[in-house]
Amino acid sequence: MINMKVISAFAFALAMAGTSFAADEEVIGKYGSITVKKIHGEAKRNSWETKSDKVVAYIDDSSDEVPVISEDVQVDSVYYSRVFKNNVRSTIMLPFSVPTWKLQSFGVYSFVSLKKDQYNNTQYSVYVQEYSSTLEANTPYIVISTKPEDNVISFSIENSGINKVTFNTTTNSQRKTFQNDDGYNWEIIGTYERIDFKNPKGVYGFAAKEKDDGTKLGDFKRATCSEKSCAYIRPFRAFLRCTLPAAIKGLAKSADDAVSLDNLPETVEVRVINADSSTTSLGKLNTYTGEFVSNDNRWYDMKGRLLQHKPTAKGTYFHNRKKVVIK
Repeated sequence: MINMKVISAFAFALAMAGTSFAADEEVIGKYGSITVKKIHGEAKRNSWETKSDKVVAYIDDSSDEVPVISEDVQVDSVYYSRVFKNNVRSTIMLPFSVPTWKLQSFGVYSFVSLKKDQYNNTQYSVYVQEYSSTLEANTPYIVISTKPEDNVISFSIENSGINKVTFNTTTNSQRKTFQNDDGYNWEIIGTYERIDFKNPKGVYGFAAKEKDDGTKLGDFKRATCSEKSCAYIRPFRAFLRCTLPAAIKGLAKSADDAVSLDNLPETVEVRVINADSSTTSLGKLNTYTGEFVSNDNRWYDMKGRLLQHKPTAKGTYFHNRKKVVIK
């Protein structure tokens, strides 16, 4: 049976690209949550008409089916049904490469490093920076929608200088490894399958909602299991994981051993590296669905240090990710 919701999404994908059409549709590939269709017929865009075939890929965010594409699949247009809210930070990993300028109304941030806080030896920060090149396939990123209303990722490569969009879920490593001298192994890991963390030690994710345990929207806390459920993450997202080196895993550790997953911090800050090398906070990572929002009401000094309240002393500070001068 043909999924009318999927067909409507394909029509919307072409409409988003400025194209209206009267056409027949043929499913030419099904890869888990990704459906590829060929659109036969007449298409109209602005002042020109064409009768060529178009291939469209639809990524169904409501599905937990695992997409496996080991051989290149090339398409002309992409529609990803996941809804991104205005100014909400989200992790993402996609099975194709695309220039960031094709992702209209999205800011893209790449993961750079993870370090201990120089002022607090028990606190860690993940550093990211704004990214304006090609979003690489099977690589985790953070994206922020700047559109006032709900936003989706939808684009066509027509008249853009790009021949095709190539889908393949097996290229690149789907993870970013951070090199540190703290005795731990830290990685940002992207996933195309839903993961339920039955043993979530060392796993961090972005919270999509507040919890009764005091977890706030935007925290990046260690994953835990309650009596009813464990932390999980949805497909096409990413999470932070900390593990012990192989040389340490099998050793018995004393209660005060510093290199232990039990001694990890509850939260990990996400900081943006600015053009002037200063940093500002995007928020904190938590454990539930691969989403997070920052507490934009916080204030930081020019070294990126969190202040306990709005400053009264004259100077320049960061607030809502912007520089603010107090006179």
